[in-house]
Amino acid sequence: MFNALTIVLTAPVFLRKANILVSLLLDAALGLLLIWWLYTDDHIARLAGALVPAADRVARELEELLQWLMGAPAGLKMNRALDQVLGRFFLYHIHLWISYIHLMAPFIGGVLWYGGLSACLGLTFALSLLSDMVALFTFHIYCFYVYGARLYCLKIYGLSSLWRLFRGKKWNVLRQRVDSCSYDLDQLFIGTLLFTVLLFLLPTTALYYLVFTLLRLVVVFFQGLLHLSVDFINSFPLFAVGLRLFRPYRLAEGVKFRVLCDEPGVALHLLMEINPLRCSSVLQTYRTPTYSCYPRDSWAALVKKLFVGELVYPWRHKTAKTE
Repeated sequence: MFNALTIVLTAPVFLRKANILVSLLLDAALGLLLIWWLYTDDHIARLAGALVPAADRVARELEELLQWLMGAPAGLKMNRALDQVLGRFFLYHIHLWISYIHLMAPFIGGVLWYGGLSACLGLTFALSLLSDMVALFTFHIYCFYVYGARLYCLKIYGLSSLWRLFRGKKWNVLRQRVDSCSYDLDQLFIGTLLFTVLLFLLPTTALYYLVFTLLRLVVVFFQGLLHLSVDFINSFPLFAVGLRLFRPYRLAEGVKFRVLCDEPGVALHLLMEINPLRCSSVLQTYRTPTYSCYPRDSWAALVKKLFVGELVYPWRHKTAKTE
């Protein structure tokens, strides 16, 4: 009786350890399979040869996009001076990025060759390395997004502060609230001029911010798929699911009794049957906690951050500090 009770109490711990072990073995097997694919038929050289032309193609597309924004995008009338300054600023960064890519072109093959060997540590390690490489090769898009977001955020907060000035309000930094305040005529005049300038420059800045935010979200979406793949491999309880499919009596959430004989004058015969644990309960109970299990910002908070121009890092949980 004591041994059976001990097995029941330690079964969840055993299953979690078995799930971790099977996940590691599966991760290593998938990593070896990836190595076999990369180093057969010279796929590494093909990837290295296609990477630089792909980067050039992306840079050309960005140049065409900036030339379109510097004109009359969708028939919109933009601020000509600010439009030219922003467009030339971003074009300069694209030219720097193209020069950097061509400078690193001779070393890309070696980086991919040695990076492919990291798959021997597991497929999740290779996917994480791929996510870092995507972030490295799209660093110019990230810079464009940060520049546009900071400039847009500065104007949004400037307009909101000046709007409080017109209403006779100000933000109290010490008490973290909006208090009443009286302004003189000179302050109201300067505030009106600044508000007018920021308001008429906002559409041009907002257009650049919108375009580069969409490009950044495409990169973030791809990186998010890689992060979800890594979390799925690390957290999926493969051993428990296999045990539920092939030996369901080992994972029970209770028992049920079925009457076999219910005749007068005869002893009541009952059949005890094990009620197996549902598959959804197996996934919820024996899933290994990973980074994706931490709470994140809601969609409403994400939209709010995009609207006010705050930098967005969707893969960080709420307690993480963002720049």
